Amino acid sequence: MNVLVDTGKVSEPVAADRASILECTLLIADDDTLCRRLLAGILQKQGFRKFLFAEGGYSALQQIEQHQPDLVLLDMQMPDLSGLDVCKRIRARAALIDIPILMQTATVDRKQMGVMFAAGASDFLSKPINPSELIARVITHLERRCLLRELRDYRERTSAELEASRRMQLELLPSASLQDATASSTGLRIASYFRPSSEIGGDIWGMLPINDGSFGIFIADFTGHGVTAALNTFRLHALIHEYRHLHGDPSAFLSALNKRLATLLRLGQFATFLYVVIDHVAGRLRIASAGASPPMLMAGLQGSSQLVEASGAPLGIAPDMQYELHEKPFAPGSMLLLYSDGLPENPDRDGNRIGEIGLLEAIDACEAGLTPSQLVERVCAAAGIQANVALPDDTTVICVDRRGVRAVDDDI
Repeated sequence: MNVLVDTGKVSEPVAADRASILECTLLIADDDTLCRRLLAGILQKQGFRKFLFAEGGYSALQQIEQHQPDLVLLDMQMPDLSGLDVCKRIRARAALIDIPILMQTATVDRKQMGVMFAAGASDFLSKPINPSELIARVITHLERRCLLRELRDYRERTSAELEASRRMQLELLPSASLQDATASSTGLRIASYFRPSSEIGGDIWGMLPINDGSFGIFIADFTGHGVTAALNTFRLHALIHEYRHLHGDPSAFLSALNKRLATLLRLGQFATFLYVVIDHVAGRLRIASAGASPPMLMAGLQGSSQLVEASGAPLGIAPDMQYELHEKPFAPGSMLLLYSDGLPENPDRDGNRIGEIGLLEAIDACEAGLTPSQLVERVCAAAGIQANVALPDDTTVICVDRRGVRAVDDDI
């Protein structure tokens, strides 16, 4: 093959901030020895020093498979396997799909350009080769490849960190064994559902031991989603356990949390918070709310569910807020449902939201023999939550059930 090289003016050397590009490996595939040497010579003057050479199409594929170069300079016409066929075979491999391929051709028209790009070429160089154009195109595609590699590494690192954060956040939640142990010791049945809208979210819930006769359950929902909201859940979790001496007093507990969060959270950040002390011996609920969704209470096997209205400003808005205490009976045969607003506000396939009234109707439609887990599943299904469909908001549901418990004379 006869190759002419236009000895135009060579561009300035690569800038120092592109030094990493000079460490890239370049494969020059051409059946003409002189052409391979000329291309390498031009690039060597710019500081490139890592080269691979192939004198035909099959040799190029072997070099690519063995060394996976950072860029390929590929001649269109080679005797054993054309540049187009080489390009197609490279792009057929998932591991090689983003390697820049610069095709060299002596004749270029619109039709041929379409054929080259359809085969997977990243760019082309017209013969005779212009050194300035060669250098510019090589650097441009190597810069793009380095950026893509950095973005991929960043994405993989971020995904790993998010997964670690997700596991850490899940570890803050009551484990299944803790829920079972609490249920067994109190004569209750407990089930829960927790699902963030992304890898990590702003919902958190927990169970707090108080004494032999009672324990607390809290559910919190921070504004926003993702990393910031998740970090705030970690912060809140630490504060909750710092104020363990107030766990038996819902009003004082919320006031203390609010005062601290008002100094810690940035403007516009806040959390809704619901805290319920369940006295399973006396059969009473003590409830305080900071803007949370109202819990739902079914009193008795034949009774209908009702919203337990408990108002209060979200945590973190103003430091001197006071929170009211609400008390309700929780006799055997009762059932309590706690949830974040992701449940009633979840849009179904038609974009409709079930709302709190719809949740009440869904609960009342459930037969009394359902376990708490089955009831939670039924309520989530009624709200349009699907396992394989992403949620627009973090969603938490907790069911505490006394419908399988009979009254004991010295308890109630």
